[in-house]
Amino acid sequence: MIFYFSGTGNSRWVARGLAQHLSESTLVDIAAALRAKQHDFSLQPTEMLGFVFPIHSWGIPPLVRSFVDSLKISGYAQQRVFGVFTCGDECGYSNIDFKRLISAKGLTCRHIYSVQMPNTYICMSGFKLDTPELETAKMVRAEVDVQRISDALRADSPIQQYHQGRYNFLKSRLIYPGFIRFAMDSRPFRVDERCVSCGRCERSCPTGNITLDAQNRPQWARHCVQCLACLHHCPTQAIDYGKHTQGKGRYTRFASDTDGK
Repeated sequence: MIFYFSGTGNSRWVARGLAQHLSESTLVDIAAALRAKQHDFSLQPTEMLGFVFPIHSWGIPPLVRSFVDSLKISGYAQQRVFGVFTCGDECGYSNIDFKRLISAKGLTCRHIYSVQMPNTYICMSGFKLDTPELETAKMVRAEVDVQRISDALRADSPIQQYHQGRYNFLKSRLIYPGFIRFAMDSRPFRVDERCVSCGRCERSCPTGNITLDAQNRPQWARHCVQCLACLHHCPTQAIDYGKHTQGKGRYTRFASDTDGK
């Protein structure tokens, strides 16, 4: 069983790859489970338990924390538990925080890895998408990393596959709390005249934070998780986050998906 949270498709791509390599048939969308108030799950004796999600500002997304806090797993008898984080570059102390989070649920996790994927966060000055060349290079490496992680999980032999980075106390203990407190704000979102009222932003939002007004144009509520699914999945790039995202392009891993989860 693999739980995943994904806004632009990176983590879903990794979760699907792992499921294929590991022959794990159950994939659970964390955001959908939270919306449905589904917290009880049963683990089979030979089944692994995995968590795949993006790193937000060198930390665990609050939505993932909420899900794990409410999670109830029956049938757990020391089956393999793993966490795989997707990141543009580095993950900081997210591995330490994830172990604490999982341990509080009575789960033992020996496998924590990260997979570098194309960057998606563009809501601040200095943050932008990867070049096409870097995006391609990351995806080539990601294919190899997912296979290596799958092999390690099958053999139950942990490997070194985690991009912690530098200045981790600063990033994970100072910047991350500030990001959660001040940057997870939906008020800067704007939609312009390019909007074609397709509703893809509403469908792609994992938390149901977007509704459509009488003209079928998006309106944002106040429980945004900064996954940027709405912004990146807009087919006409009509959505911006203030002025920070203007002219920066857009990215999704599954360009043909209309729901983008």
